[in-house]
Parts: sequence; C-alpha cells; structure tokens
Amino acid sequence: MPIGPTTYFGKEKVFVDREPCIQAFRENIQKSGTKEYNVLFYHGIAGIGKSKLQKELQKILDEKYPEILWAAIDLNTKTYRESGTFLITLRNKIQDKSKSKFYLFNIAHAIYWKKLHPEIPLLEQNYPLIREEGFFSKIVNVLNEFGPAHTKLIIDILNNAPDNIMRFFNERAIDMNMLTAMEAPEIEKLLPGFFAADFANYLGTDSKAYIFIDTYEALWDDLRDKGSFHEKDEWIRDNLIPNMSGVSWVICGREKLLWVPECDSDWDMYLEQHQVDELPESYCREFLEDCGIENKDIRDIIIKASERVPYYLNLSVDTFEKINKKRQPVSKDFGKTQPEIFNIFVKYLSAGEIRAFEVLSAPNFWDRDLFEILMKKFDPGVPTSGFSELVKFSFIKTDSNGKYYIHQLMRKNLQEHQDSTDRKNIHQFLLAYYSNKIEDLDIKAIAPEHELALTEAFYHAKEALEAEELHKWFVYASDPFNRAAFWQLITPIYEEMLQILEAELGPQHPDFAAILNDLAELYRHKGDYEKALPLYQRALEINEKILGPQHSDIAATLNNLALIYRYIEDYEKALQFNQRALDIREEVLGSQHPDVAQTLNNLASVYFDIEDYEKALPLYQRALEIVEKVLGPQHPSVAAKLNNLAGIYCQMRNYEKALPLYQRVLEINEKVLGPQHPDVAITLNNFAGLCENMEDYGKASLLYQRALEIVEKKLGQKHPTTMAIKNNYNGFLSEMSEEK
Repeated sequence: MPIGPTTYFGKEKVFVDREPCIQAFRENIQKSGTKEYNVLFYHGIAGIGKSKLQKELQKILDEKYPEILWAAIDLNTKTYRESGTFLITLRNKIQDKSKSKFYLFNIAHAIYWKKLHPEIPLLEQNYPLIREEGFFSKIVNVLNEFGPAHTKLIIDILNNAPDNIMRFFNERAIDMNMLTAMEAPEIEKLLPGFFAADFANYLGTDSKAYIFIDTYEALWDDLRDKGSFHEKDEWIRDNLIPNMSGVSWVICGREKLLWVPECDSDWDMYLEQHQVDELPESYCREFLEDCGIENKDIRDIIIKASERVPYYLNLSVDTFEKINKKRQPVSKDFGKTQPEIFNIFVKYLSAGEIRAFEVLSAPNFWDRDLFEILMKKFDPGVPTSGFSELVKFSFIKTDSNGKYYIHQLMRKNLQEHQDSTDRKNIHQFLLAYYSNKIEDLDIKAIAPEHELALTEAFYHAKEALEAEELHKWFVYASDPFNRAAFWQLITPIYEEMLQILEAELGPQHPDFAAILNDLAELYRHKGDYEKALPLYQRALEINEKILGPQHSDIAATLNNLALIYRYIEDYEKALQFNQRALDIREEVLGSQHPDVAQTLNNLASVYFDIEDYEKALPLYQRALEIVEKVLGPQHPSVAAKLNNLAGIYCQMRNYEKALPLYQRVLEINEKVLGPQHPDVAITLNNFAGLCENMEDYGKASLLYQRALEIVEKKLGQKHPTTMAIKNNYNGFLSEMSEEK
C-alpha cells in the first residue's frame, strides 16, 4: 500500500452502484411500518463491497429520511461479538443521536457486570445519561460496596426513585429478587430483551429506527466446530430482534442466512435477502479509467484477474499508483494474486477449513461423492460429514445438477497459497479418478459423463504430468473417443496439446511432430483437408530431420499424407507416398508388422479408386518382451516396466494379473536395491493399494506400515513421497473405521 493520499480516495461509486440492492432498501423503508419484524440481509463474498453498500444506505437515511433514527455496529471488532459489549456499544451509538435512557438495561447490565467482575468497581461514566439520575448513582454505590446480593437496598432505591421511573419499572413487573439471584450467564441471556424493551419504550409506536450490523459472519469466528451452527447468533435472532418490534434491521454477511427453514419458518414473513454480486464489467472499466489507468491492456488484465470484485480493483489501483511514482506501469505488473485478497477470504475460516478448500480448489467442480472421496484421501481436518457446513460459505456456488464451485478469485488465491507438492498430489489423484471413469470404455456406450470425465482428466493431467507423460497419457485416453468419432470433443484438446508441447519441448521434438500428425488426422476425419495437409507436411519435415528418412515414424506420416492426397484425388502422389511408407515399414519393422498391413490397405484403397483392383493386401499386429531379452529378468529397468504394467492392470481392475507382477517387482528391487531403499517403499505402497482393492485388508495394512517406516527413516517426515504414502495409509484407516 503506497504511503500518502491516493488519487481515487472517495470514489465510492465503484462500491455503491448497486441499484437492485439500493432499490430493495428504499422499498423496505416504505414497508417498514407494515411488518412486526423487518430484517433486510445482504450477502456476498469478501471484498464485494457490502460495507460500502451499508454506508450508502445510511447516507440515504440521512439525506432522505432524517426523521428515522439509525445506528450501526460492525462485528469485525472482536469484542462486539459478545452480547453484553454489543448492546453497550449499540446503546452508546443510539444515545449519540437520541435521549433514550435505557433504565432497565443499564441496571440489569450493571448487576450482570458486577457478578462477572466482582473485584472491579463499576464506573458511572459507563452508563451515560442516566448517571445524572441520582437513583442510579446510588445503585452503583450499593453494587460496588455490597455486591448484587443486597437486593433490598436496590429495591429501596427504586421505590424512592422519581415517579416516572417507578412507573416504568412497575409497568414491566421486573422481579428484582429474581434478577439479582441469577448468575451472570443467565442475566446475559436476558440483556437483549431488556435492551429491546427500553428502546421500544423510547421509540413509541410512530417512530422508525434502523439498526445496521456488518460482518455478521464474524459471530462464527473460531466457533464453527463448537456447539450447533445456529446457536452462535441465537441472541440476535431469538432474543434481540423479536423483542424490538417496529425496529428494522439491515445486516450484511458473507453467507446467506438459513433461518428459514432451519430455525423457524415464520422468518419467511420477516426476512428479505439479497445477494451482492460482482460489478458489471463496464463499471469496472469506468472506475479504472477514473483512477487514471489509461492503458487498455492494463485495465483488461486487472478486470479479468479481479473477477469484478471491488476490493481487488482497489488493490490494483494501489499497485498502479505505487509503480507510477517510480516508472511507467506495464501489463506484466498486474493480474497477480494479492495476499490481501486471500487474507480477507479466509479471515474467519479455521485451519482445517482452509486446508479443505485448498483440496477442493483443485477440481473445477465437485459433488457430495467427490467431496467425501477427497476428504478421506487427503484428510485436511474436515470430516466427510462437514459437507453441509462448507457449502454454506458465500464463495461456494452451486448449479441445478448438484455441482459445487469455488468463486474463481477465491480459487486462484487458494491454489497460490497451497503447497505445490500437495497441489500436484491432488491433481494426480484426480487424474486417476477421472481416468478410471473412461478406462476400458466401450465406444458404443460413450455418454455425456464420459465426455466430461475426459475433459476433467485432461485438466488435471496438465497439472500433474510433465509434457512427455502428458502426451503419452492423452493419446491413450482419447483413443476410444477418436474411434467413436467424437472429433468435435477432442479436436480443441489436441489443439491445446499442440501449443503445450511446442512451448515445453520445442518445435523440433519428436512428440511435437507426433501431435502434429494426430491433429492432422482429426482434421482429416472431419474432412478439413486444407488444415490437415500442412500439419502432415510439417510433421514429416521434423521427423526426417530428427530421425532420418528410414524411421518408422516417417513411414507413419507418409502413410497419412498418402491418405490426404487420395482424398483430394492426387492419386499419383498418393501411390508415391504409400509405396515409400510400405518400403520403410517392411525394412524397419518386418513384413509381419501391423503397420505394414495398414499401409498395404491404404495402398489398396488408392488402387481401388483408380480401378486397379489387383493390387491390395491386409495384415496383423505383433509386439512385447524386449527388455527381458536384452537386459535380463533381474534388471531394475525390467522391474520398472513390470511395475507400470501392474499399474495398468490395477486401473483395469484385473487384479489377478497385477498381483504376480507386483510380487516380482518387489523381489527384484529388494535383491538389487536392498530392503530399505525408497523404491522398495513405493512398490510396497502400490502393492498395498492392490491388496486393499482385493479386500485383503490385513496384508494391505502391513505393507502400508512397512512402506511408511522406510520413507520416514530414509526421506524424512516432510518429503513428498512420505506425505503421499502417509495420505494413502490414513485414507485406508479412515475407510476401515467407517466399515466398522
């Protein structure tokens, strides 16, 4: 934050251009005398401008309705969240604008306070206006000298008070003996009622008043896991508001109130709620221009990063002005996450809730089932039963399909705050979760949920895998969709893959050439030969430069180019490229290789088109155990391959094939690397997961324990591998305890 005055100070319009919210308040004023109770609640995420909205509403009262008494209190001040202090503060604010005496409340509060702090003298100045009344000074003296137990002395003082005061107490039939006999917590519960009675007596039946409460969510600060959810604001909801008939309330908080139906359905008649949404983009743009940000690129970056949240816009203006004092701001100075944003978002969250939302920031959305899976897997400190509480937060959105989303600004800040290793582990888990949904997919049974699983798996694969692994995974995962002609779905993903591989691996890498070839094939399937041809030509150029003219990858591209030339009816080139591809494949792969058969089929198709039917042929495929033949059956590389193969069988739920492979991997690694090597621990962890799936829980537990013992000793408690194995073991224990 720059030191000194900011040029935009006072530009409140960015916060208060909330016509629907303001109009709701104007209408509420008109109806305020028609309802016994009147609560107007505005809710929205942190930084959205609720506090500034309240100030604008208060300004409306001052300018348009000066006869309406109002007072405001902000629960962001921690001491105000205790009912006694809240009421004393509210009393003081009301008395700043009126002559309300609060006789009953002040006496009850004095007794309550003295019972709570018997060793500290009461001060008359804490009770303004009525301290001038002689009778109250006498009550304070009695409480300081004898304590609250001397009820007779207090009653005698009240009996000798002025007639108007005696009449006030007689009308309310206050039993002073009962009041002084109560303990402090019991009196505290009555204070809202006493306060309300005093204030209602002052207002009478014709006057109007508004009480504003801000930062309502602070009532739950550090208390979410203690007692029931709705007991935190019970003293306001059940004791204060119902006893202040005729008083209107404007409350602002992050989460929508759930008084209906969770507390009392009658609140439906008296409670009106409005969401404070993000600002319109046009207004964000106008605000930034007014603040002197003339560069359109900078404005666009700020608006996109802000998600149109006012607090972020203000922070960005601060950044602009700070930089502008030293040099000309440029686009790259903006669009970053702001620590202040994260701090206000999580201000009233527990450490466990923050960790839970960090986990939930990884998926684009979640439902209840995925929520429970993630909480079990990563154990952030929130139980699976905590779903209903977490989705109440203002930054959680939902749709009609039962999917939940974190507000994008909050989500970006959570991801930035989270440990990168933890974040990658979650993405790896979600990659496996969604990949499993499209494993062994029957191309005749592909449904919308499978399309969604592919797009979500790709999102997590980008975060979890390095470029070469990402390429290999996606070619495998997208294959059934390709064969089922879901080309509209996978083409934009392949286009994104092309950009990723070019950026990460460079334009001369074999994987980049491969993705060029695959994307060209999709264009070919869609009949877009003009887009396909230059991609095939570029792939051929790269592969010939890297691999030489006689490589099998060259043959694959030649084969595909031949198809394009055939489709555009350039049969001479089609025959030429097919023949060249066939020559390479027969030489490099052997005459029985399936790629040879494919080229022969393509060549036959060209001859068919030109009516030379005698030249064509098909063939079959073959491939496997080279590493064992070359390196021997006990080499660590063989163990790695076996481990990967076992993992694939596990994903396919073919546990009987995976079991002997893991046993063999474990034998090789223990023999070659020793029983305490981290690779042995990883194998034990994988083996344990297989046993868990096969419901051999006793063996799974022993394998997890041994794996954890090795990594804790060799790698330490905070190593990513240790944390991953520990998470697996904790998830296993959690599932076992639930089954019991």
